[in-house]
Amino acid sequence: MPSNTGELRHVMLGQIFKPEVPLGSARDTPITCHASATGKGKLHGSPECRALRSAASVNQFDIPFGEAVERLCTNCRWALFTDSPILPLGAAVNDVDSLTIWLDRDPEDEDDIKAERDAAIALSTGDYPPHTNDVGDADEEDSEAGHDEEWERYDRARDLRYGRHSHWRRLHSYLIRSNQAVADYPFLAPWAEGLQSRLTAVLDAERRAFADLVQPARLLEAAAVRVLPTPQFSGDPGFAGLGAEAEKTFRRAWYEWSRRATWSWQRLEDHDFSVYTVVSDAFGRRRKGKPEAHTAFRRLTAGWIRQAREEAARPATPPWQLVAVKTPALPRTRHSEPERDPLTLWEASVIATYQVAFNRKSGTTALLVPHLVAEQLLVCASHDMPVQRLAPDGSALPAGTLLEQWDHESLTHS
Repeated sequence: MPSNTGELRHVMLGQIFKPEVPLGSARDTPITCHASATGKGKLHGSPECRALRSAASVNQFDIPFGEAVERLCTNCRWALFTDSPILPLGAAVNDVDSLTIWLDRDPEDEDDIKAERDAAIALSTGDYPPHTNDVGDADEEDSEAGHDEEWERYDRARDLRYGRHSHWRRLHSYLIRSNQAVADYPFLAPWAEGLQSRLTAVLDAERRAFADLVQPARLLEAAAVRVLPTPQFSGDPGFAGLGAEAEKTFRRAWYEWSRRATWSWQRLEDHDFSVYTVVSDAFGRRRKGKPEAHTAFRRLTAGWIRQAREEAARPATPPWQLVAVKTPALPRTRHSEPERDPLTLWEASVIATYQVAFNRKSGTTALLVPHLVAEQLLVCASHDMPVQRLAPDGSALPAGTLLEQWDHESLTHS
């Protein structure tokens, strides 16, 4: 039983609870209401509600929540003690009902479809216009190229991809939260079923739209970077201008380039600027030897890229692996607080691109991925994102069946 002392919270019950929402045992919880002395009309959380201003007199009384729910004023707030069972149920109902904001949206028009197609074509060549991707000329060309029509085209393409990625992640998070709500209150399941089923279809369409803007070959090459051996420093004559800082700059350049390349959806060449920045920072205001150093590091980076692509093309046994993953939801945030996605762009892209089965009720996904990608996913495995090979012994069962049998809970509690 809830207490009658302690902190109060004021909740708009009439906006949260609709008559069709199951209440479970909370239906017997008494709430204090106010109503016109006639006993007709809405029930209110406060005698000060505008709807009661014309009433000759107002009565206050306690009534079981289940009897009141069909008549609750949608503008009133009810004062509830913090241990009231209605509060956590209301939060769960909100998590399910919030799915409706993503449903029944207007379909894309012809202009939207054309923009998506153009973005996919542009991004297939890289994140930036190919003819201006020479970071050595960045100081002179960036300001002009940034206003060029091609740059604007690529800017739009990157924005579209990031928007699709963000929307897919948000939809997925809403579904996962609704799953938890149903797990906490199983009697909500019949009401939630239809909403969750419809959202799953919207979620899959958004996943496909995001995956269309990602290049699978780049995800494989990123995984190949992770297994490259750390390069050994050698005294390239082009490093002369760095003096004693040459080896330190070399190691930092490798660290920055490999870290960014490993967890990205971009082309490997699109990370050259990270090396350019490291070298520029090492020189500071000094100019002597700087052009030669940039040239030497461009050669180095080209070599790293070549090695990664050779590794990506190396035959593996088996070449493809079936992997299960439980993708984490976005953390809840307060108003104006930025979202912090626990997934890297590479992880999100892999999950969206290689999905072959999805279990809505558990929020788990089966992926058929290249060997190197599987190895990197397994390295990513954590308490928040369990990852495991499915059917390592070669089961012939469908991926969806194997996914249903996957006991991911044993991984998160081990």
